[in-house]
Amino acid sequence: MLRLTSGSLLDRIMNRCHRRMNREKINTALWMIICVAGTFCLIPITFTVIVAAHIISDPALEYVLWPLRLIFMASPFAAWLLGLQESLPGTRPAGVTGRSPNAISKILIPIVIIIGVCFTAGAWVAFLPQPGRPDIAITFLGYTNDSSGTRRANIAVTNLNPTTIFIYQPHIEIQAPNDARGYEDYFPGVNCAWKATLASGASDSFTIASPTNSSPWRLSCYVYPDRGRSAKNTIKSIVSTSCLSAGLWPLFARFLPLDGAFRMPYAIAGDWIQQEKRPAG
Repeated sequence: MLRLTSGSLLDRIMNRCHRRMNREKINTALWMIICVAGTFCLIPITFTVIVAAHIISDPALEYVLWPLRLIFMASPFAAWLLGLQESLPGTRPAGVTGRSPNAISKILIPIVIIIGVCFTAGAWVAFLPQPGRPDIAITFLGYTNDSSGTRRANIAVTNLNPTTIFIYQPHIEIQAPNDARGYEDYFPGVNCAWKATLASGASDSFTIASPTNSSPWRLSCYVYPDRGRSAKNTIKSIVSTSCLSAGLWPLFARFLPLDGAFRMPYAIAGDWIQQEKRPAG
C-alpha cells in the first residue's frame, strides 16, 4: 500500500514537472511566432524609410535587402535560443521569476491569436486576384510643333474603367510586317515622361515625338488597374512590400498566391495611325 502511494505521488510530481516543461516549450513557440510577425512588419517599414530618405543609392538597395531578410529568417531561431536559455518571459520556472508560465501563456496566446487573425485577413485581401485588363481610350488629336519645330503627336487618354488607373511610359510603335511582333519600337532619343492617375471617366492629354517615316504607327503604354486610394489597395501595398523585403517574393512566388499583391501592368496599344503626307518642297 505504501509502495502504491509513493508511486502515485512520484507519478503526480513527474506529470506536473512534465506539464510545466511543456508549458515552457509552448511559450517558447509562441515567442517564435511573435518574433516572426514583428520582424515581418518592422522590416518593410525600415526598408521604406531607407528608400524614402535616399540614404543610399537605388542600385545599392539590394545590399540592404539581404541583411533585412537574414534578420527575418533568424528571428524564430533567436527566440528559440533565448527560450532554451530561459531568457524570455514564461520560459523560466515560477520559483525563479515569481510568475508562473501559465500566467504568461494567458498573455501570449491572445496576442498570437490576434496576429493570426490579422495576417489571415491581410493575406486574404492582398492575394485576391488582380482586376482584369482595364478599358481605356487612346485618341489621336492631331499634330503640333514644339518650340524647336519638331513635329509632335497630340494624344488624349480616357479612363473607361470603373476604377482608378495609373498609366505611364507612353511610347510609339511603328508597323513592321517583317518583325515577328508586327511592329518595332520607335525611340526619338528621349523617353516621354508623361504619366497620370486617372479616376473613372477622367482624361488627360500630352504630346509625344512622332515618327519621321511614312509607316503607320500607334501609341502604346503601360496601365495599372484599380490604383485608387482604398483600404484594400493599402493592404496590398503593405503585404507586397513586406513579402519583397522579407524575401518571400520572388524566391517563393511559385508556392504562394502572390499574384494579387504583385500586380504587373497591362501593355495597351491604340489604333494604327496613318502618317500624313507632307507637301513637297
